[in-house]
Amino acid sequence: MTAQPRRATYRHGNVRAEALKAATRLVAEHGHERLSLREVAEAVGVAHRSLYNHFVHREALLDAVATEAYLRLAASVAKANTPEDYTARYVRFALANRALYALMTSRPHATMKHNPPLQTAVHKVITEAMRIFARDIESAAERRRAVMKVYITLYGGISLYAAGVLDQPSEKALIAELSAMMAKS
Repeated sequence: MTAQPRRATYRHGNVRAEALKAATRLVAEHGHERLSLREVAEAVGVAHRSLYNHFVHREALLDAVATEAYLRLAASVAKANTPEDYTARYVRFALANRALYALMTSRPHATMKHNPPLQTAVHKVITEAMRIFARDIESAAERRRAVMKVYITLYGGISLYAAGVLDQPSEKALIAELSAMMAKS
């Protein structure tokens, strides 16, 4: 009789990766506000208690989903070479992933220092904004203000457009308007 080799993963595979994938899908479908560990566990096919081996609580799972989303956004904006391209990539990501973007922007910055992976992912997006929008600015304070201006403008424009408040006929028009607003000093 030969011994079966020990599996390196849980009997259902990589529970953490499967839970992240399921949670991302569920957030995209229903938003993050009502996501529960039980719902994710059911989607993965494990007991909800087993998710606590990978996520301390629901907020930790949401932070992990937001981290992955920020990494995807960072990879996209890293391909930008101009402010207009950065703006277009950012806006397209946010509008194509509205519920995920809502989760990303719901993560409190003040608590990110307690979550290094999330903080690192967010800073990757910010680093790309610095590369594009603040490359010629020497003062650290002015670089910070330039990037804050970008994010305030993007977040505000995207939020108003998604709510139907901003009078823009299309995503393309929104991108053009936001790009023009950020080009003015």
